[in-house]
Amino acid sequence: MAEGKATKEILVKALVALCQTKNYDKITVQDISQSAGLNRQTFYYHFKDKNDLLRYAYYQRGMQYLISSELSLENWEEAVLKMLKQMQECHQFYLNTVTAESEVLTKDFTDLAKSLFVRLFDDVDQEGELSLTDKEFYARFLAYGCGGILTDWLLAGAEQPPITIAAQLFRFAKDIEFFAYRLYEKDWHES
Repeated sequence: MAEGKATKEILVKALVALCQTKNYDKITVQDISQSAGLNRQTFYYHFKDKNDLLRYAYYQRGMQYLISSELSLENWEEAVLKMLKQMQECHQFYLNTVTAESEVLTKDFTDLAKSLFVRLFDDVDQEGELSLTDKEFYARFLAYGCGGILTDWLLAGAEQPPITIAAQLFRFAKDIEFFAYRLYEKDWHES
């Protein structure tokens, strides 16, 4: 198992390095394998194609911070900050791949963020006021918004400090929680 993970990391490093000098859409599995010092069969043993490796690389170079089961509304600003810092460090890789194949990051990030928001809504909605349909809709809406902000930030050179974006997203989430609570209280007092 550890050997497989080490091989995958070698392939990720090769892809990230190649993205420094070559457009992602021009990089082939053969290029990645050669750069990693492995053969194509080894590549295909671990990944079904180049985009499968790209998804794995996104998690290894940033998105892994958002998959913790301990992530909550109270600590997700720190997780987002870690993710953004890692993405900023690997900016050329992200810029290159998002420019060539934006739907890979958009879909994976949106799916991850959506499940995170559903969990956060579950934590906040202790009284069960929100239906599962509402939670799913709100989570999808917010996930697409966050995905758009992330993509715009990457395409703009990742120049805005990660702490600024993380703080804005955290404030936004806290505002949603605050206004949802106020609406709930208003409805409760009017009934």
